[in-house]
Amino acid sequence: MSLFKKLKDLLEANLSDLINKAEDPEKMLNLYIERATEELKEFNIQVNRAVADELQLRQKIEAAEKEIQSWLSQAKVAVQQSREDLARIALERKQTAEKSLEDLRLQLADQQKAVESLRDNFRILEEKLNKARTERDALIMRQRRARAMKQAGEAVSQIASGSALGDFDRMRDKVDRMEAEAKATNLSLTNSLEDEFEQLKKDAQKSAVDDELARLKDEMKK
Repeated sequence: MSLFKKLKDLLEANLSDLINKAEDPEKMLNLYIERATEELKEFNIQVNRAVADELQLRQKIEAAEKEIQSWLSQAKVAVQQSREDLARIALERKQTAEKSLEDLRLQLADQQKAVESLRDNFRILEEKLNKARTERDALIMRQRRARAMKQAGEAVSQIASGSALGDFDRMRDKVDRMEAEAKATNLSLTNSLEDEFEQLKKDAQKSAVDDELARLKDEMKK
């Protein structure tokens, strides 16, 4: 599998599916981004090599052009010196250099297309990686939030169903009973005092009747 295909498949992976299969989603996402980043670095190295090859072809083309001009100059000198044999050799070398130049220009055209394609693909993969980083950060925050909410819910559930609230209920019942007993005691005390005051009133009324009866007897004796 080519590095480009491998990296493309990696960056197009469904992060949600990867999280569902991971025991530690946050660690898995960070490893995924690290791996993709390293793969993209390797791909960038290939792009740079392709650019270097293009520059090397340009240098060879420049050298071939100079060689052609050099053989042409030598052919002219040979003709001036009536050395057709040397002029023929120079022209043959010139034609060979021209053929080499033609091949180099074709290679350069192909190399330029390859470099352009590699650069476009690199930009696409770089954008995918940046998007994956953003999605990674969002997923980690969601995962942390969901975990915190779950833990909070479990804690509340344990408190609601645990012995702590039961103890509170029992304490509330005990306090209610104490308050009821206190009210009953106060009510009993109040009733006792009222009875005593009522008896005092009755005693006072009886004494008044006795006094009036005595006065009445004295008056009748007289």
